[in-house]
Amino acid sequence: MKSAWLHQRRKERLIIFCNGWGMDANPFLPLGASEYDVLMLSDYHDLALDCDLATLFTRYRITYLVSWSMGVWIGQQIFQPWSHCLQGAIAINGTLCPVHDQFGIPVQLYSATLENLSAPSRLKFYRRMCRDRKTYETFLGNQPARSLENQLLELTALQGQVSCQSAEDAIYTKILIVDQDLVVPTSHQIAFWQGREVMRIEGAHFLFYRWNSWDELVAGAP
Repeated sequence: MKSAWLHQRRKERLIIFCNGWGMDANPFLPLGASEYDVLMLSDYHDLALDCDLATLFTRYRITYLVSWSMGVWIGQQIFQPWSHCLQGAIAINGTLCPVHDQFGIPVQLYSATLENLSAPSRLKFYRRMCRDRKTYETFLGNQPARSLENQLLELTALQGQVSCQSAEDAIYTKILIVDQDLVVPTSHQIAFWQGREVMRIEGAHFLFYRWNSWDELVAGAP
């Protein structure tokens, strides 16, 4: 796992962002930050952190966790022992059963992505992830700089790591689900988070360009 600062200006507030599969900092360059430093975690070949959480939590007065897609499961694994240090945790378009025929990415779809990953299929995935043309074009202008080989290694590693955990055990205090998710099906997310309060919003799997900044995202801007 890799960590990288998206914004670091010695603020008193921190957002830790657990990114999705195959991503890096590039797609999130359009998002600013005013009152927060933002630390991104990505590239989940393993769950070993290259930063010290105890030091981070000591350094900042307020810390929020934002997890997206596969990062929702990753964030649960890493921060469950540290949940008492978080002021809030937001799950976006993901579940704690990330590869599952009822509660996550369908097993066959995940396997097909793994077996057929290529430059054209990756673009199709990005299009399905963004859905509308404007979001897709902005994303392509900021697409990840990771190689196919690197993304394939991560996808393979995740297949061997992921497990299921109950929604009752989730550390997340806010759950966002879009109305038309073509990656982690919306109906699967709703089924998994049944019994938990969720916020339904318009959008696709990649929805970050609806916000101008991480401050807006954490504040729950519509």
